[in-house]
Amino acid sequence: MDKFAIPKENVLYLIIGLAVIILGCLFLMGGGADSPEVFNYALFSFSRMYVAPLLIVGGFVIELVVLLRRRPITLFRNRKDKEGRN
Repeated sequence: MDKFAIPKENVLYLIIGLAVIILGCLFLMGGGADSPEVFNYALFSFSRMYVAPLLIVGGFVIELVVLLRRRPITLFRNRKDKEGRN
C-alpha cells in the first residue's frame, strides 16, 4: 500500500501544471463594463484571446503527460547519473 499512482518526483510537475492552469484562468478575469450601455474593448485583448487559452491548454497537457508517464520525469540530472547510465 506504499505505492502511489504516480512517482513522488512527478508531484512537483502536477503542481506546476495546476499553477499554469490557474494562471491562464487569472488572465481571463476582469475587464467587465461598468454600465451595460458602454462596450468595453478590453474583452478582446491579446492576453484574453490568445495567451490565456494557450496557458490553460498547456497546463492540461502538462497534467496529462505527468499522469500517463510511469517513470519519474527527470529534467535535471547530476553528472554522476549521466555517467552511470552508459
